[in-house]
Amino acid sequence: MLRGAREATRTEDDGQMIVRKSERVYQWLRDEILSFRMQPGMFIDKVEICDKLGVSKQPVTAALTRLEQEGLVEIYPQRGSYVARLRLGAMTESLFVRGALESAAVRRIAAEGNEVLIRGLQRNLEAQDLALTGDNLGRFYQLDMEFHSAIARAVPFAQVARQVDIGLAAVKRCHELFRPDVSSLKEAYERHRRIVAAMATGDAAAAAAEMDAHVADYMTMLRAFAEARPELFVG
Repeated sequence: MLRGAREATRTEDDGQMIVRKSERVYQWLRDEILSFRMQPGMFIDKVEICDKLGVSKQPVTAALTRLEQEGLVEIYPQRGSYVARLRLGAMTESLFVRGALESAAVRRIAAEGNEVLIRGLQRNLEAQDLALTGDNLGRFYQLDMEFHSAIARAVPFAQVARQVDIGLAAVKRCHELFRPDVSSLKEAYERHRRIVAAMATGDAAAAAAEMDAHVADYMTMLRAFAEARPELFVG
């Protein structure tokens, strides 16, 4: 009995170690893809990643499977894994899902109240304003993702945050590739500010309407990018 218990603990510890390594590989690969250091269509060499990150193939395979589910990696049997190309249909769909979920999230938060979240979002807005004033677009992009992630994580449904993150990834890839000008980012900031103001006053309908319009703005931006550089998009 005791020997069996020790073996079970060891197996559990081994499994947790694999999960931690897989998470580290996942985060590293995701950042490489979203920053365009790994270009769309690029072959992903598992052996090279294992050597670079000091892990076995199992965590790498698990990370690639997660990224495939998010639409960032394409896996072909007998051919290997590749950075996903920009698929307009899939990116549009993920933005649609994200918009529906975020709209429902801000509506619920406004109706129920969440002072801790509101204060955190207000601090985020202050940092966004500073980033734009200082022409620090990279910092603004980071704060933008943190803003939306915080809202998604404020509702008690894990899948909301996951699906919103997938939609945010589509926007981040476009930001990294096309680098919108400061004026368009200021419009996003103003939309953020109105969303928070509506939630803070408990105006659920206004908060949802502002979020709907905000995501629609991203849809318009995505279509404009696809029209400007059609060779980068498929599907």
